[in-house]
Amino acid sequence: MAIDLTVVTPEGQAFQGEVESVVLPGVEGDFGVLTGHEVFMTSLRPGEMQVELPSETQRAAVSKGIAEVHEDNVTVMVGSCEFAHQIDVDRAKVARDRAQKQLEEMRASGEDEEALREYQETYSRAIARVVVSEKFKS
Repeated sequence: MAIDLTVVTPEGQAFQGEVESVVLPGVEGDFGVLTGHEVFMTSLRPGEMQVELPSETQRAAVSKGIAEVHEDNVTVMVGSCEFAHQIDVDRAKVARDRAQKQLEEMRASGEDEEALREYQETYSRAIARVVVSEKFKS
C-alpha cells in the first residue's frame, strides 16, 4: 500500500504522487509517516523532507508550514519546497553565509525578538538548502 503525498507552496504544487514513506521536519523533531499512520496535524520547521519512492529517495529543503496526515494521505503546505536537484549549491552557501552574518549583527544590536526570529528562520532555511544539496551531490 502506498501513501498519497501532496506538497503545496504559494507558487503551486511542488510534488504529488504515491510514496512508500515520508520524513518531515516537525517543530518538535523529525517524524516519519508510513501507511496506516495515525491521523494528526502538526507544524513544520525549516528543514529536510525525505521522500521514499519505490526506486529512489528524494530529498527537499522545505520552509515552515503544516502537515496533515489522514489515513494514507499526507498533505504538506509550506512556504517553499526545493528538491535537491533544483538547488544551486554555491548560491545556497552564499545565502547561508549572508543569513548567518545578518543574524549575528541583529543579535549584537539587540533587535527585537520578532525580527530576530525572522532572521533565524531565514538562516535555518539556508542551512536546509545547503544540507540537502550536498546530500544530492554525494
